[in-house]
Amino acid sequence: MATIGKITMAASGSAAIDYAYGKGRMPDETKSWLRDHGADPDAVDQLHDRAVVMDGWNCDPAYAKTQMAATRDAFKTGGKQTTRVIQSFSTDDLDPLNVADWQRANQIGMELAQKAFPDYQVGVYTQLDGVGHKLHNHLVVNEPNLITGQKYREHQSWQRISQLSDDICREHGLSVIDPEKSPAERHTMAERQLESQDAYVWKDDLRGRIDKAMLGSAVNSYESFSETLAASGVIIHKRGQSFSYEFLDAKNKHRRARGKTLGRDYESETIKHELERPETKPAVAVFTGPNRAVQDQDEDLERRKRETEQREQRLSEASRNPDSGQVLTWEPDSGFKETKSDFEQRELDAEQRKRPMESLKSAIQGAFANLQSLTEKAKRFIANRATSRAAQDFLKRFEHDQSVKKAETSTEPALHTAADDFLNRFNNDMKRKKERARQVNHDHSREQGGPEL
Repeated sequence: MATIGKITMAASGSAAIDYAYGKGRMPDETKSWLRDHGADPDAVDQLHDRAVVMDGWNCDPAYAKTQMAATRDAFKTGGKQTTRVIQSFSTDDLDPLNVADWQRANQIGMELAQKAFPDYQVGVYTQLDGVGHKLHNHLVVNEPNLITGQKYREHQSWQRISQLSDDICREHGLSVIDPEKSPAERHTMAERQLESQDAYVWKDDLRGRIDKAMLGSAVNSYESFSETLAASGVIIHKRGQSFSYEFLDAKNKHRRARGKTLGRDYESETIKHELERPETKPAVAVFTGPNRAVQDQDEDLERRKRETEQREQRLSEASRNPDSGQVLTWEPDSGFKETKSDFEQRELDAEQRKRPMESLKSAIQGAFANLQSLTEKAKRFIANRATSRAAQDFLKRFEHDQSVKKAETSTEPALHTAADDFLNRFNNDMKRKKERARQVNHDHSREQGGPEL
């Protein structure tokens, strides 16, 4: 089966790529395992990187670190740099010993990158190291969109990406997990390893307390179920359409788990269905055969009883484990008080942490207000200086213009005097010339004996 394991964000894109690529860091243990189990020896000898196959969408996987960094610089992207998606495959679908399946796994990862992140840079690195040596892809998605420059905002879109992965795997003939056939209990690899060592598993402890509460004869509503759980030291929370549980485990550590992580039997839908079922079987006039729904409920009840008994036996054996150093016993009243006290203390601690943050917030707001005031004063000062300088320049130009006009005005009387002198001399000359002409005419007439002019 193919699954989307998790989707996380990385503050350092370079570190995310370094881990997924794992250049020169193929574990010797993995190469030994491949040789011992019959993988192609020539292919194994050529393995040097943790990624046995790699490819890239909108980038070169070998140089994705620098290419993605250049894109982030171009768009001035801050904060988290990459999103990481883990896509895993069952050994029943893709054989880690088959080199062709390495390439097939990477091809499926590339198709997921194209459909889920068409406008982003994505490095697809296929690995097979780790527990079980299952083939799995690391999709490292650069945050900025290549077209808009906006950061990827769908980090919690596990359901969308998981659906795309399932569709692609079906096209390749691979199996996928059917939500309707999810296991009644979900056990992680770490849980299974602890169980194989007969060690204490806190989730089993939590499941056991929930099962005991469900088997109580007085439990027929959410309220009574919640009260019964509280008496066993478990607090249940409603979160939308899901349940979550928290308690102090046998080692006095605070634990919290969602119903989904515990298994189908502990999800809200299953719990509500159990609480709403009738306590007695309905009477029928004519027997027509067994009621399948009632049989299913009875079988589910018997299964819960068996699992509870098995879990109690396992916890009892684990309690005598010398590594634990204590017998696992539970006192409902004291456990509930400890849990409640622990919650109250955490709320008090949160309130105390909140006070200095409020003071810091107030100080920052005051500093910001002072900075704004200083900015306004600086703007006014600059404006005043600019106005003063402009006024001074205008005054200088005005004084210069006045001095030029004054100089021009002071030369006008001299010009008028020169012109008057010239006209006076011209008039005087003309008078003298007329007088001489008149005298010449007079003398000429006398010589001719004519009358005097």
